[in-house]
Amino acid sequence: MNDEDLMAKIEEVTKDFTGQLDQLYEVIGMIVTGRLLGWRVMRLVSSRRCWMMATKLFGDPKKLMLEKGKYYDKSVGMKIIDTTEQYWDIIAGNISRDILPLHDRKMLL
Repeated sequence: MNDEDLMAKIEEVTKDFTGQLDQLYEVIGMIVTGRLLGWRVMRLVSSRRCWMMATKLFGDPKKLMLEKGKYYDKSVGMKIIDTTEQYWDIIAGNISRDILPLHDRKMLL
C-alpha cells in the first residue's frame, strides 16, 4: 500500500470510528511509525490491545508495513532480541523480558 492509499484508509477508518480517541491515535501512530521501523519493532513495543485494535480497524497490520523498515536498526530492543533468536517466544510471553540484558544496552550502540 502506498502512502496515498494509506492516508485514504486512515481517513476512512477515522470517519467510521466509534470509541476512545486515544486508542485510534495509538493505532494510527503505530502504523505510521511501523512504516519506518517495521512490523517486528511495532509488535515488540506495542501492547497486544493496540495490535488487536489495529487488526480490527485496518486488517492485518503486517500488510501495511515491511518486516524490517528503513530505520529498524534504531530499536535497541530489537538489537538485543536479534541476538537471542527468540523473537516470537518473547512476543508471546513464553520468555520473560527480564532475561534481556537491558542494563548492557549501551554496548550494542
